[in-house]
Parts: sequence; C-alpha cells; structure tokens
Amino acid sequence: MNNQLIQWYQHRHKNYSHENQPSLESQIYLNQLNSDILAPVEKRFGSITITYGFTSNTLLNYIRKHSPGDMCPKIDQHTSMEMNARGNRVCERDGAACDFYVAGYEDKMDIIAKFIVSHLKFDRLYFYGKTRPIHISVGPDNRRYALLRNTRSDGLRVNGKSAIGDATRKLFDSV
Repeated sequence: MNNQLIQWYQHRHKNYSHENQPSLESQIYLNQLNSDILAPVEKRFGSITITYGFTSNTLLNYIRKHSPGDMCPKIDQHTSMEMNARGNRVCERDGAACDFYVAGYEDKMDIIAKFIVSHLKFDRLYFYGKTRPIHISVGPDNRRYALLRNTRSDGLRVNGKSAIGDATRKLFDSV
C-alpha cells in the first residue's frame, strides 16, 4: 500500500516527471497511516484506491501550477514532514494523510467512515459525502477529529458539523 501512497499522482498528473519520494521522517508516518488505517480498512472491506496521497514539495508546486483546487497544504498533512525550498515544513501538523475509496463502496463511503471512527486511531477525518473519497490522517496526537464538508450549489466546499473523540461516532448517524 505504501507504494500506492507515494505513486498516486501517476494517474492524475501524467506529465509530472520528477520523483515523489518521502524523507525518512515522512516515511515513518506513511507506514503508520498504512498500518493503523489502510491495512485494517482493506482487510475488513476490500481493495483501496488512493486518490490523493503523499505529496512532496516538488509535486505540490507542480499541482499548484497545473491543477490548483480545494487544498490547504499548511494543514492537510499530505506533505507529511517535508520541507519547502526555504527549509521550512510545508505542513504545520505532524503526521501523514491520504484520500481514498474502497472498491464496492464508492457510493457508500459513510460505512467506511463509521468503521474508522468506531474502531481505529486517527488524527483527522474529512468526509465529503457518500460518493466522495475520505480524507484521513494519522499523527502523534491522533486527535480523532472528524469534519463533514458540504458542497454548496455553486460548487464551493464549506465546513459542516464536526466532532472530536467518541462524539465522532454520533456525527455519522445522520449522514
């Protein structure tokens, strides 16, 4: 799975010609993301597809130039522990993140989210809807924070309800 976490961009950014290799510090969190989240989800539900995974600073700069969108590298943990060209961390939060689907659950991702908040240790989970990939991260604190993101009629994503800890289980009762 770690290979897919690192090479996810090859399907979406075919013209990107550089490496997307994590530092050793980032690799530690990517291994944790794999063992604490992805492996248990895959064991329980089946094959996972990473739609947005580890993003080196070089890949981030490429994405910003060629397909910017709804992203926030300073806090989303996709760059993990990587440094920018000035030697500063890209993301202010420790950890690693990815967005993913589970085969056969592409229109039932709420079931996957409910499993994660009920059974696994995680830092942040952003839920964009039953038919969208789940954003999940791990980190040293594993705050167990979940946020429902809604899409307005004009296409803009906005924050909805959120919860921390055991309250995240109730958050998905109304989804």
